[in-house]
Amino acid sequence: MPIAGVPITDTHVHFWDIERSDLYWMTPDLVEQLRPLRRSFTPDDLDPQRLAAGVDRIVIVQAARSEWDHQWWFSLAERYPWIVAVVGWVDLAAPEVGQQLDRLASHPAFRGVRATAENVPDPDWLASPAVQRGIAAVAERGLTLDLLVRVEHLPHVPRLAERFPDLTLVVDHLAKPPIASGDLQLWRERMAALVPYPTIWCKLSGLLTEAGPRPTVETLRPVVDFALDRFGPQRLLWGSDWPVATLAADYLSTFRTYEALTAGLTSEERAAIFGGNAQRVYRL
Repeated sequence: MPIAGVPITDTHVHFWDIERSDLYWMTPDLVEQLRPLRRSFTPDDLDPQRLAAGVDRIVIVQAARSEWDHQWWFSLAERYPWIVAVVGWVDLAAPEVGQQLDRLASHPAFRGVRATAENVPDPDWLASPAVQRGIAAVAERGLTLDLLVRVEHLPHVPRLAERFPDLTLVVDHLAKPPIASGDLQLWRERMAALVPYPTIWCKLSGLLTEAGPRPTVETLRPVVDFALDRFGPQRLLWGSDWPVATLAADYLSTFRTYEALTAGLTSEERAAIFGGNAQRVYRL
């Protein structure tokens, strides 16, 4: 259901086939924690839930790395009109990264790639020469770069904005602030350092799973209010992080939580967060 005439767009949805998808992040040490996610999640699972929430369209964001997954996501975008874009994955350090990007970009749904720094042991991976060459290839093609980062990776993000001034950067999940511990000072400092760079955007997503066993609106309010104060509604996007978010809450509850956290904004400001900014960032 549009807000102020702008379609509501969920900018962070994952789909996978438990038998075929390359779920590299489901490591043995996380078996028990991730057990509810060890099944397939498809558009048919999400469709009734997003309709109940009034969400008009969604963006697929990678949760796997295989060629099969990418072709499947593209086929879903062709089959379901409410799937409007795909943010995929390439090996940014590969010598043939440009060819990988061009192959994916042959599909009209492809909008960008995700740099999964969180899943690499080296906290300085984003600064490595090979990865920087890959990011340059993303920038040259006018694609968006989503960043799966945590607090320890944030110092590299302003440097990316400086080196690639035309590259649209999206910090997923507000860089996963340590909400459960309440120790937010370093996160605040490093997020504040991103503010002067207008090409850096942030997603209000993935926060419920960072907030401990019983997340509430008030639990999340300090980080969302900080993001609103520093970046403003014009540089924030909403994403559900479904189905990972189901570890904390169902789809409708997740959506309602972010609605409550932005209830004090004007309809135009809410329209920007819940749809308008997605149109610009992902060229919808």
